[in-house]
Amino acid sequence: MKHLSLIVLAWCCAVGAVAQTPDLMPLPQQYSMTQQDFRIARSFAIEVKGDADPRVLREATRFFQRLSERTGIFFKTWIVNENSRISDKGLLIRVDRKGKVELGDDESYRLEVKPDGIQLHAVTDIGAIRGLETLLQLTASDTNGYFFRGTQIEDRPRFAWRGLLISQPYHFMTMDVIKRTLDAMAAVKMNVLHFYISDDQGYRIESKVFPRLHELASDGLYFTHAQINEMLDYAHQRGIRVIPEIDVPGHSTAIIYAYPHLASVQRNYTLQDHWGVFDPTLDPTKETTYTFLDRLLTEVASLFPDRYFHIGGDENTGRDWKRNPEIQSFMKANGLTTTLALQNYFNKRVRGILEKNGKVAVGWDEVLMKEINDSAAKHYFETGRYDQLIETAVPKDMVIQSWRGMEALLSSAKNGYKSILSKGYYIDLVQPASYHYLTDPIPFRNEVIIPDSEANFNRFESDIIEKIKKGERLLTEQEEQLILGGEATMWTEHVTTETMDSRIWPRTAAIAERLWSAPTVRDVDDMYRRMDLISIQLEALGCTHLKNRDMMLRRLTGLQDVRALSSVVQWLEPVQGYQRNKLNNFTRFSPYTLTVDIAVPDQKAVRDLHKYVQSYVQRTDTAWKQEVRDLFYQWIASDREVQSIAQTRPALADLAVHASHLRAIATSALQVLNTRGVDKQQAVDQLNKQLSESAKPVGHCKLRVGDAMKLLLNRLQ
Repeated sequence: MKHLSLIVLAWCCAVGAVAQTPDLMPLPQQYSMTQQDFRIARSFAIEVKGDADPRVLREATRFFQRLSERTGIFFKTWIVNENSRISDKGLLIRVDRKGKVELGDDESYRLEVKPDGIQLHAVTDIGAIRGLETLLQLTASDTNGYFFRGTQIEDRPRFAWRGLLISQPYHFMTMDVIKRTLDAMAAVKMNVLHFYISDDQGYRIESKVFPRLHELASDGLYFTHAQINEMLDYAHQRGIRVIPEIDVPGHSTAIIYAYPHLASVQRNYTLQDHWGVFDPTLDPTKETTYTFLDRLLTEVASLFPDRYFHIGGDENTGRDWKRNPEIQSFMKANGLTTTLALQNYFNKRVRGILEKNGKVAVGWDEVLMKEINDSAAKHYFETGRYDQLIETAVPKDMVIQSWRGMEALLSSAKNGYKSILSKGYYIDLVQPASYHYLTDPIPFRNEVIIPDSEANFNRFESDIIEKIKKGERLLTEQEEQLILGGEATMWTEHVTTETMDSRIWPRTAAIAERLWSAPTVRDVDDMYRRMDLISIQLEALGCTHLKNRDMMLRRLTGLQDVRALSSVVQWLEPVQGYQRNKLNNFTRFSPYTLTVDIAVPDQKAVRDLHKYVQSYVQRTDTAWKQEVRDLFYQWIASDREVQSIAQTRPALADLAVHASHLRAIATSALQVLNTRGVDKQQAVDQLNKQLSESAKPVGHCKLRVGDAMKLLLNRLQ
């Protein structure tokens, strides 16, 4: 029996043979593939010239080691130091000056690969590090051995801020997870780690000025100062900035649990077990609150050298402020008529603390946007009165992170604020890479901006969409320059150290390309082709997104052979958006080891099946029908084995339901293939019924073969 993966592999190879773009991700700004390849010999060496930071020597050494591991070549040495020289043929790296790991420093490079040598020239060593990642992706092989593909590349990032947020309070990510994430970020040229420290579920770094934060409010899960420095050194070595976030005044249960006198309402506090938005909020009217924050933020600011510091400011319900008569009296006495007005008073005090420490504040879009009704907001948008949509007292140096919709991004730029886009890059919502890929920080280039489950601030988003679809440029070029880039967000409510990588990678590589490559690079099919290649390279860096599936299945079954289970899981994807939160039955103590956690978003098998069926639609012969039958027989056989295993393993109940759906679909599809006339129509009706039933979520998972099967059914009718 021919296995589906073998059929799809042959099909993909045929498609790949005509691909026009190189196997690089992100694609360089300018490139030319010359076919003048450089053959890699054991004598290969690397030499560095110019005024480079020593980190480029360490990264060249790491490049050399990875090259050896990928090719199996026994090089004389991996070590690259200031005395390393090229005696035969090799890589010459020229660096003009030492780079600074800060916003906007030069990351450009020029790379030329020729048979007689490789030249990598960069203004800074950070640019050289980006070029080394490109060169490693150019590694290829043939019957004669390994080589770097001949090329000429001129490359630079499109956006200066290309980030990934990791939230530590929900499920704590250990140092090994952080380090392999940084390695993967560097591989796809991302340059900002947004390190989210505190929320309602925990405070995750050591505090020497307020030790109860880590002693009481962390469950013993936190990074010490030494570990913070270790993480920073690791990130800076790869040219990655680290931005801390202490989210205030809301999302502050952990802080209040450790220091209850800071609360707006006095009650018995404990760390939150569930996920969501909660009422506990710091009291913005007490001077003791600002004395506390002055000492705490000063301590955290001293740990993180980057100029930017995130203060959160999102999802403050304001209910605890309304419950406190003294806070209401304070608001009245100071002419603060809304919750947002009081929060802006608080933000101003916090920004003053950061300014004293030489920091620039970053905040979620609530720190800028006014509380006004939808009709008024739409009117101001239609009349171009963007100044009426914001709190104008917010200092212009504050950076706005837009997460609720494009209104905040447009309003920020129209009013002179720098901004970062995260709406559309919420990778924890397990949406397909194509959605993220076509979401662009520059509004008029944004192809898929839609009001969705993460855009709950859509007062006139449909009007924005309409203008974008008409090709209207909503910002001037000068206003567009205020958009610094974007940030993927990995909120870890439903993610553990075992599943973290499968929720970040490889989809975030598509976001990395959107933020680095030219805006005209938009071929989704080619993006997926290259993303699947980079996925394997990310695994070589230690990422577990590919290998953990079978490990998790073995744990649930206690069996060595889980092929039948794995063959079903490959067709399943977690439900998208916030559907998993609806029952509110998950906590930080829940087992995240079940089918929904083993399944991954945007499954390669699902995508390949769809392409596989599309190819049949174009064919005039009928030989393909036997290949389809083989696939259906495989689904039936897998179900038999899954049901047998699941009988004594209740944790597999969800997977067993999906396996039975696959069997039912396969059985009906075979009847469609094998019958005619009235019997065939009955089989078609039955198959449609099965497809409708199988599309319903089971165990927070959905079977994703429906679209391909409907396409196949149209071909068979």
